[in-house]
Amino acid sequence: MSRDQSPPNPPGDPSDPADSRGLEADHILGVAAHEIKNALGPLTMTLQLCERRAAMGDAIALEDLRFARAQVRRIAQLVNDLLDTARIDTGLLPLRMAPVDLCALVQETVDTFRRVRPQRVVCDLPPPPLMHLADPERLGSVISNFLDNAAKYAPERSPIEVRMSLAGDRVRIAVTDHGPGVRPEDRERIFERYYRAAELADTVSGLGLGLFICRAIAERHGGVVGVDSRLGQGATFWLDLSLGQT
Repeated sequence: MSRDQSPPNPPGDPSDPADSRGLEADHILGVAAHEIKNALGPLTMTLQLCERRAAMGDAIALEDLRFARAQVRRIAQLVNDLLDTARIDTGLLPLRMAPVDLCALVQETVDTFRRVRPQRVVCDLPPPPLMHLADPERLGSVISNFLDNAAKYAPERSPIEVRMSLAGDRVRIAVTDHGPGVRPEDRERIFERYYRAAELADTVSGLGLGLFICRAIAERHGGVVGVDSRLGQGATFWLDLSLGQT
């Protein structure tokens, strides 16, 4: 080997882009496996308890069924996030476009959220209909993600506010919480893949994919997402769409 030639990167060398991608994939799969295992353990124990009660002829507690459903929902969300991330990487994130009443979509998403979360949600929506060509399931998942984040980080007794506002041909759907807020350095990166604020990573579960997927869905609809926040005064996550653009 001549002096001008560099030796090949050793196996597992993080300076090799291919190895870096492999290490990143290994890491996120490890985190995902850990999250799913953490959800499966309590779910299995709860179902075993329900099974024993049913075998003895005892009533199954409604709280146990609600807990089991919440764990199933958590696992399903983890799997969906991993699948959607793979689809984004290959440019194959599917959209099923149809005329959608955005007011009705936001209200339905909030109503679903209220069924599984204790937080109070206050809605301020314009009169329906407000029609737009979009994928209702994908846009609904963006709003659901904003609501779930608000519930994770805000005090349980504080309200979550959902507002829709119009400015010309643009509509903004915003979800505001009264939690700790987002630091300026985190605001710059919060929609990146796998990014999680350092001070919350050990206390709040997740893969750091939800907001990354929200950004991809917004961009596929010709829209943008963002966050406004001041430390100690909560955060507002918003989705902007152009009603004249599909």
